[in-house]
Amino acid sequence: MKKNYFIIIFSLLFSFACNEKWDDHYSSKDIEINNEAIKVVNSSAIEYISANDELKMISTLFDEQGIYDMIRTRNQSFTILVYPDDVMSTAFIEDPPYFAKTCISDLAFTPTKFTDGFSIKMWNGKYLRVSIVEKPDGKEIYIGESKVKSIVKANDGYIYLMESPIYAPKSLYEYLNDLGEDYSLFKELVFSYEEKVFDRANSIKIGVDPTGNTVYDSVFVTKNVLMDRYDSGGRETWNMRSEFYSSTMLIFSNDLIENALESAYHYVRVALNREPNANDSTKFKEWIIKAAFYDRILTPEDLNGTTDIYSVAGYQEGASASTPGVQWRPTVQRVNTTNPVTLSNGVAYYVEWFKIPNNVVIYRIKNRFYIWENCSEEEKDLYFKWLNVERVDIYDNGSFGPIGPWPKIYYKCLRAYPTAEAYEQKLPVGVECTGIALNEDGTISVVMIPPGEYHLRMGFKSDKLPWRLDIYFNDQLVATNFDPNAGHYDRYGVGHPEGYIWRDWYDIDKKAENYDRDGAEVGIVVHEGIEPAPIKIKMISYDLTQDTGSRNRLIIYHWCLRPTENNY
Repeated sequence: MKKNYFIIIFSLLFSFACNEKWDDHYSSKDIEINNEAIKVVNSSAIEYISANDELKMISTLFDEQGIYDMIRTRNQSFTILVYPDDVMSTAFIEDPPYFAKTCISDLAFTPTKFTDGFSIKMWNGKYLRVSIVEKPDGKEIYIGESKVKSIVKANDGYIYLMESPIYAPKSLYEYLNDLGEDYSLFKELVFSYEEKVFDRANSIKIGVDPTGNTVYDSVFVTKNVLMDRYDSGGRETWNMRSEFYSSTMLIFSNDLIENALESAYHYVRVALNREPNANDSTKFKEWIIKAAFYDRILTPEDLNGTTDIYSVAGYQEGASASTPGVQWRPTVQRVNTTNPVTLSNGVAYYVEWFKIPNNVVIYRIKNRFYIWENCSEEEKDLYFKWLNVERVDIYDNGSFGPIGPWPKIYYKCLRAYPTAEAYEQKLPVGVECTGIALNEDGTISVVMIPPGEYHLRMGFKSDKLPWRLDIYFNDQLVATNFDPNAGHYDRYGVGHPEGYIWRDWYDIDKKAENYDRDGAEVGIVVHEGIEPAPIKIKMISYDLTQDTGSRNRLIIYHWCLRPTENNY
């Protein structure tokens, strides 16, 4: 019996102590909001909100969006942000489910626990920052830049009456996912590079199967194999899904993407003299994706400026070399900078017009002079204007390759000899060539070159040739006293075919580095105009006829135009 008395007395004392602590904890002395105490009610949060005449609109929203139903199914306490009807009536709620979930947190946060900079995770996954402002008459609490007007302690949590609506911005990845049908092609391009990958580090071992393999309660994570970035050691440096990285996204509509692709395909046809293929399409689409994402916040001034911008760079997972960012030129591309979209981890802008740059569409344009032999007599006269030479023919000096899938390269040169009169009078000799290409059916076409800036590179037969050349591009002098020995066919100089990595083929052929290069640099040339147009390359030697040796003949191999970074 004494034991029972002791238990009863102890329970009463404990109850009194709890009541005293409860009263102390929720008295107006603990924390004041504009001198108003925290109100304690003996009801659930749902009962309090739904019965309050000033909260009818937010209560209706919670009911319609299933918030009340979700609260009822969870045996826990909550933090709930509410707005009076006069605030709700002027609120711009573009996404009601998202806005409603911005109002609920799974933890009941007492205001005494709030510190400046504290963050509350809401049901939509967003973190709302808490700010505490000291005032002479007490403290002011701000959640997500909205001032707390009053606080109610219900049986299952805290209800915070807010002064203004909180529009918790979506993350970049959420906004991308929620783009409408007009942007479905952009979403499709980005998501086509996503993969679900088994996350061994975060998966839990739950057993061993009959064959001895470990069985996991598997966790899978999403990766974007094109856009996720790492450092050289394999550590992640950026991805579009994480809110821990500050980012900018440029958004392309279906119409803009289709128009840009069609324009790029047109340039392939006219400049490269062939039909676009799957590799072209992949390259162009990947450029669009890469141009959309930046690992920093771009301002309207950046996007309206005169300085080129480069998208996120870094290593792709498992890559041995870093992937550079792609070039975005604000003076060419157009972005709507008057209506930026604020994101929780950055900003998004809608693109108004864009093109895939020339230096992406055209890797290089290269043709060999020996296709002269495929020309008709009329075409030879039309496309090759000779000066003081005769006996034009083809000099064949073998080939190089094939190397794996890379085709054989023929070392055939176009050759001509000075006339007797040229030798006698020491006349200049040379040729003006129109840029032509050999079609698959054996016919000849004039190459139509898009306007812009290019590297002009050329190749000759290096044979200790004693003579030099002046080289013109569209009648503009590019190089004087150019040494034709600088480029032996196309084995020296810079550049390779698109996609060719010579180190991959070194074990097969120790001369793999010499395969199909651009040739020796002649100079930077500018092809003027607005639309693609033909080009002319003229080579004049003033000293070839100064001697009559065996090396005194004009012998030319190829020309190559590679767009510069300025050729946008």
